[in-house]
Amino acid sequence: MSARKIFQEASEEYVLPGNSACQGCGSTLALRWVLKALGNKTVIVNPASCGCVYVGLYPRTALSVPYIQMAFAAGPAAASGIVGGLDVQGKKDITVVCWAGDGGTADIGVSSLSGSAERNTNYIYFCYD
Repeated sequence: MSARKIFQEASEEYVLPGNSACQGCGSTLALRWVLKALGNKTVIVNPASCGCVYVGLYPRTALSVPYIQMAFAAGPAAASGIVGGLDVQGKKDITVVCWAGDGGTADIGVSSLSGSAERNTNYIYFCYD
């Protein structure tokens, strides 16, 4: 891949301006760079957290990629289901990301996370704190 192509892809924005994140929000900045790295063929699953607030409420969103909000404990289960659905449809080029806080990961969401790990489901899990 040429340097020009890499620069063009990195210049695309997937976290749109005008979102309701606090100034300097670390989660929003991290999500912005994760999406720049993964590109537009990404689905974001977000269990209950402040991420659900800054991304926005239906029918509006601050992301330009598919996004779904989930109950606290259901993020990894939803990501597993989306991966399974994409596999059935033969869509192997789409990356599923579960973007969760520490509560949705190490507290109420740990059972769902351990279940998807046991099944060896192929998605990326981010825990931001």
